[in-house]
Amino acid sequence: MKKLLVLPMLLLGALVSFGQAGVVDAHKQAMDKAKDGDLDKALSIIAVARQSYPDNLSLLKDEASINTWKKDYFKAIEAGKQLIASPDADEQCYQILGSAYRADSKYAEAEKVYSQAVAKYPENSLLYAELGDALNQNKKAPQAKDAWEKGIEVGPSISSNYYFLAKFYAEHANPLWSVLYGEMFINFESFSGRTSEIRTVVTDQYAALFATPAVLQNYVDNGQDFEKAVATTLQQFQDMVSGGVTPESLYALRGQFIVSWFNSDNAKNFPFKLFDRQQQLLKLGIFEAYNQWLFASYNPSRFSNWGHMHDGLIKEFSKFQKSSMFKVPKGEYYAHN
Repeated sequence: MKKLLVLPMLLLGALVSFGQAGVVDAHKQAMDKAKDGDLDKALSIIAVARQSYPDNLSLLKDEASINTWKKDYFKAIEAGKQLIASPDADEQCYQILGSAYRADSKYAEAEKVYSQAVAKYPENSLLYAELGDALNQNKKAPQAKDAWEKGIEVGPSISSNYYFLAKFYAEHANPLWSVLYGEMFINFESFSGRTSEIRTVVTDQYAALFATPAVLQNYVDNGQDFEKAVATTLQQFQDMVSGGVTPESLYALRGQFIVSWFNSDNAKNFPFKLFDRQQQLLKLGIFEAYNQWLFASYNPSRFSNWGHMHDGLIKEFSKFQKSSMFKVPKGEYYAHN
């Protein structure tokens, strides 16, 4: 009797595997067509596959996503609504619907979807990044900032929250946190399309940070403990940029900052992965190359000339950059104003 039961079970397993293979194949074909720009053909492939697998969430995700790319937002949103109504809805289902709403400039609806998502998945940092963007687009900047900060707190190695906050703080006269979050973002994403944008933000915000002595003094007088420690340490060396905030003067100041930080109790009281990374670069002898690259937007041709004159150093830094992953442990989050 047991032998008779084995064959049906094997057949059932084969059918399930065949079904999964059919979904995977349809997904691959559709994505290949989408990459080639033939979105209608991609949707046709998904539609045929869904006739055989009408309850498959993966295919429905593809339908919603491709319609968003096609800018057929009505169909994308309808498919997205089906996704989050499913009892098997995951984080990505909410992201897909939220993205469709944002693409259609329906930020209030996107905000509602992401709010549901973070209530259901409170440890998903990327959902907070997208919620913050929807809030910001919906003219709710303070709430957007809070969402991005929460995203960093729950998932400190997800880059998008740093990206949004670096720009937010640049726009809201908080250069200290703009440069800190901006540089952290750049270490997470050294080669993405957003990297050059944030390198320029960091360069400009360092100039704002040292525009007058009053800027740092404000953090010393009114900041919370970590902010006060950073600003006080920077104050010790601000004369180094009195002649101008350039890649060279910032290299000197930032190098002295790190030496001073790790020679004090600050490193113990306020562990901060960005400063660990800078110390590592100093010890490896490639901190100067890193700084020149970081502040290249100050004068791109000047950086290019510097790179030609220090080709070996640039290559050594590039090798490190490609091989070293930047990760921030939980718990290194400091509340600030």
